[in-house]
Amino acid sequence: MRKKYFGYVIVIAVVVLSVLCAGCSSKKEATNQEKQTVDLQALQEAMIKADTTLPEMKVAMSTDEEAEEEFSVFSDFSYDRVQSFFYAYAADGGCQEIAVVQLKEAGDAAALMNTFKEHLKERHDALAVYQPKQVPLVDHAVIKQKGSLVTMIISEKNGLIQKVFEEVMCEQ
Repeated sequence: MRKKYFGYVIVIAVVVLSVLCAGCSSKKEATNQEKQTVDLQALQEAMIKADTTLPEMKVAMSTDEEAEEEFSVFSDFSYDRVQSFFYAYAADGGCQEIAVVQLKEAGDAAALMNTFKEHLKERHDALAVYQPKQVPLVDHAVIKQKGSLVTMIISEKNGLIQKVFEEVMCEQ
């Protein structure tokens, strides 16, 4: 049953990625100033579906009423420099998290990535006290940048989630 379910998830992910990347392969940036346009809702769904080991995930998005407060949960980066974001986290209080932030300026990526590193250090220290078995997940977290987008992934299968991020972002 799990193999059948996993097969359906893979097929759905491939279809979503094919549709999203169809426009990517032929698009070229007109200038370095051209803004990336990303459907964060579709990206969020594809990234979560990529790892079937994830627990139920709650999602906060930049379209939420309290977006700035939700953003501050995982980053102390200046919110006025953020174009949009999503943040998925384990509903059961586990350490699994996926965040994607689209910046107004790609040049701010290093500063945002530093706040992600600080968040991971804080998560490591807290988990070491009350859930030490989850510390390795945080220690092997992924932080990546593609243009004006930056992702942070804490998951058992973070490589699969990262691959979805990179495929969706193909040439952006």
